[in-house]
Amino acid sequence: MKLRTALAAGASVLLGGGFSAVLAGPAQAADGPDLALKIASSKIAVDAPMKAFRLDAANVGTADAANVALKLDFSGLDTTRVDFVPELFIGCEVSGKVVTCVDGPVFVAGESLSLPVLLENTGGKVGAAGSFTATFSTSSGDVNPANNTATVAVEVVDSGADLQSFAFDLSAGYDDDNRLVPLSPGDSTELMWWVTNEGGRFVKGVDFTITLPPYVSFDDPYGICEVEEQATEVLTCSDPDAIIPPGGMYFPELPQTVTVNQFYFDGPAALPGGLVSAKARTLVEDVPDWAQARPATGFDVVGKVTDQERELLLEKVLKKSMADAEEAVEIDEGDNDAAFAAHIGAPVSVDQAITVTPATGPVGSVVQITVKVSNIGEASTGPMFYIKAPSGTSFVAPEQAPEVGSCIDRSGEGPPWTYTGETELACGWESELQPGRTLKRDLLVRIDDAAVGNDGLAEVITSVGKDRNPENDTAKVVIKVGTAAPSPSTSPSPSTDPGAGLPVTGANVGLVAGVGGAVVLAGAVLLLLARRRRVTITDDTAH
Repeated sequence: MKLRTALAAGASVLLGGGFSAVLAGPAQAADGPDLALKIASSKIAVDAPMKAFRLDAANVGTADAANVALKLDFSGLDTTRVDFVPELFIGCEVSGKVVTCVDGPVFVAGESLSLPVLLENTGGKVGAAGSFTATFSTSSGDVNPANNTATVAVEVVDSGADLQSFAFDLSAGYDDDNRLVPLSPGDSTELMWWVTNEGGRFVKGVDFTITLPPYVSFDDPYGICEVEEQATEVLTCSDPDAIIPPGGMYFPELPQTVTVNQFYFDGPAALPGGLVSAKARTLVEDVPDWAQARPATGFDVVGKVTDQERELLLEKVLKKSMADAEEAVEIDEGDNDAAFAAHIGAPVSVDQAITVTPATGPVGSVVQITVKVSNIGEASTGPMFYIKAPSGTSFVAPEQAPEVGSCIDRSGEGPPWTYTGETELACGWESELQPGRTLKRDLLVRIDDAAVGNDGLAEVITSVGKDRNPENDTAKVVIKVGTAAPSPSTSPSPSTDPGAGLPVTGANVGLVAGVGGAVVLAGAVLLLLARRRRVTITDDTAH
């Protein structure tokens, strides 16, 4: 049976993907696969007929693991209190009290998942209920077998809240061989998560947080949530009127979309740090009689109760249900948090080169320089550049802004093409630059002083891929004081360049690295983003 599609806990419990913090690998992991396992759940409420005990499994090694198997040994359970249900392990090998389930061909390095294992409450009595053991193994050879096996002591406890979280790793899915496919820098994907009520009583109200791994951000957060930008982005959410019945599931109607930072260039990597954490607010004996006793807009609840049964329960009086309400006390905190990782692949390898023509003129004159960016690699790029005028000079904005692209004051103050007097700019073409082609940008520079420095510099970056040859990513900006040259128009006219790139629309343009290695200010980035649009160039030239 394939572990990724196993429904060993029955129809009301689904397979989730988590990555418990305790499974995080050592700082210097040994080369090879290293499977690790933790049993997050340990307690079942006395009034709950059954519970899905969550197992968190991961490959924390540096190599893929083939022929992964999960072995469950229930021989240590006190069956007068709890027991496993053999018929639920469809497709697995069941031999007495031992169950073995085999996964697909490869469990990649950094991959993680959570599996629910259903235990039935057989006695309805509080007390110790024995233990069960789980072993996660591979035929590829494990460099650290010590963390492959976990044993948990099971306990039946007094009635209370028992929420359990599930979350999938962030990836681009699985290929035809059931192998995880990583995201590319700049990709968006959906975070799949949910919360189940494993207790025996109705839960009213749920608070939850979603923490993202580094280099991942929320696209359009849920309306009931607030985003906190800490070291990573965190959603803090509250749904006070949601009712989750025993055995029920609380989940968003639409998955939360997240995006990988397009400038994350250290892949392939599995980045841990994602976490879904849920907490029940109150417990009620019956579902309250409120029309508003429903989840917030965009969320839903499913459970063992049918819609008709739910409506009958909603007919009960408000006063009774309010009198029965009590603060929820969590009986098993071990499975309230579900961790997940982001799998990000290597960036596209690109190679851009930048050149800047020199200029000469007397003090007080305005001279023109031309910045050229060429794609000398094999993959298309998203070119942008920073440019710093030599000391003693400053930039002059054109009277008429070019139709394609933008140049802005690098400090982010003021709209595009209004930078006269500034000495540092950030420029982009809003275009994809195909291999073998070149883009140009004419800029005007005023010679303000007789002493012109040699500190002018231009640097090209890309919003697509990682430049493998940084040596040709910078060029000197040379301005000399000398014989007067014809004064250029303050509205530079375009010139034909057969090698110019064709403009296309695509991922949002952003800027990260600048002259001297500084990071561009957020205002400058936002202005470039706001001006991104579809353009048409008839002469195959972008200025």
